[in-house]
Amino acid sequence: MSTPERERRPLDVHADLDVTVAGADLRVRADGDLVVVTAPSVRAAFALLRAGRALPLAFESVAGGLDAADVTVLVRARGRTLATLGVGATPGVLSRALGVAPAELDPVAVLSALLLRSRE
Repeated sequence: MSTPERERRPLDVHADLDVTVAGADLRVRADGDLVVVTAPSVRAAFALLRAGRALPLAFESVAGGLDAADVTVLVRARGRTLATLGVGATPGVLSRALGVAPAELDPVAVLSALLLRSRE
């Protein structure tokens, strides 16, 4: 019997990984419905977000899959959450202009992380 809309069970993700993407060493930690990717710099975080464009699947499909699975991915650098993908992420004009949509950027966090770097 088919139903008009099939309910999906949320995906539980558990990870503790160190990976290299676009030449940057990243730390990936996940527990349940939250995945946190920590990049060593703002530049590396943006390289990661832009690398999604090179996936064999449309990056928007990946983000839609995260949303459907009830999973949120946070991309962090310098102690700040720069971008969110998946559940609740709404890319704005800045995300589209910088080529990282469907990620939702936090412009205050990005600016703060950039200013923090300039003070070091």
